[in-house]
Amino acid sequence: MAALTEQPPLKICEFYSGIGGWRYALQKATSRDHDVALAIDASTTCNAIYEHNFGHRPSQRRVENLTTNDVAGADGWLLSPPCQPYTRQHEMTDIDDPRAASLLHLADLVEQAPPHFICLENVVGFAASESRDRWHGALRRAGFAQPKCWHLTPTQTGVPHERPRYFECAVRTNSDEDWASPAPTEDAWPGLDEAPPMKRVAEFLEAPYALDQCADASALIEPYRVPAKTINSDAAWCFDVVDATDSIPTACFTRSYGRFNRGTGSVLRVRRTSNDPDLASLGFSRTEPNARPFGDTWRRHLQLRYFAPKEVANLLGFPASFTFPEDVSLKSAWAAGGNSLHVDAAAAVIRVALDDLAATASG
Repeated sequence: MAALTEQPPLKICEFYSGIGGWRYALQKATSRDHDVALAIDASTTCNAIYEHNFGHRPSQRRVENLTTNDVAGADGWLLSPPCQPYTRQHEMTDIDDPRAASLLHLADLVEQAPPHFICLENVVGFAASESRDRWHGALRRAGFAQPKCWHLTPTQTGVPHERPRYFECAVRTNSDEDWASPAPTEDAWPGLDEAPPMKRVAEFLEAPYALDQCADASALIEPYRVPAKTINSDAAWCFDVVDATDSIPTACFTRSYGRFNRGTGSVLRVRRTSNDPDLASLGFSRTEPNARPFGDTWRRHLQLRYFAPKEVANLLGFPASFTFPEDVSLKSAWAAGGNSLHVDAAAAVIRVALDDLAATASG
């Protein structure tokens, strides 16, 4: 009987590597060995967190300064380009934003030294951008088949976290296929026929959600407690408050979590006892914040804390082994986590890319 031929390790370039979301996704997507030949990110903090978890530090060079020699021979590219050019907050500046320059540089490199497959993640606004049009034009000229594109969010898999993101993967077939642009975007999670029931927020917490559950609960909660001056301020109305016993999804965490109240992520209601009344029975509306009961009700029943950085990572699908270095500040850890991606979504997209790559090789 002939011996099975072992596949060589995948040689990977991980652009905008952040805290390692794409690398964890690759580990989850395939058992095949891989070698991250290039990991690169501009953030000193993210690179320290990456090194803490993977044992080597990404390059801190600018993506715009990479050459074909840096990326030649790679099997796959994994990338999450800067999202600011494609958000309403930054007025959808697209290619006129200097932060789009690095992706446009990669578009040049992909024609000169194309890998076998590429997976990309960004905010949903990227799907309608000129940057994507230029990127897809480069992929077409480099011999890639039409990318497969999705809008994915963790709630599709029962994770109580809203993080809608654009994903795509493309495989190089070297065909002269004249594929349409823009590529169609799917809303179904790849490989999942039916969404599972939503999990409770409590399943992703590192600390008890009620003070009577643990003698040391107060010590675990205090570092993340929302200050009283913030709760009593006029800005408190805009907090997105979740209860650990609910299956209501948390809002998307951003790099500004812990610094701004509105639109940066949810805060957690801390119960004094497990039997405290739920938010609905207190007349607390999540959808109509202006109608919330402030005053005594707010102070007595709605003690609030921020989610710990590790809890944000849990909601983003990072493994239990993932940790933040002790010398990284709380706000820096929040910022790094808020800039990351959902590992399970990225893994699902990598699986599609590797399946398509195998089909191309066998065909």
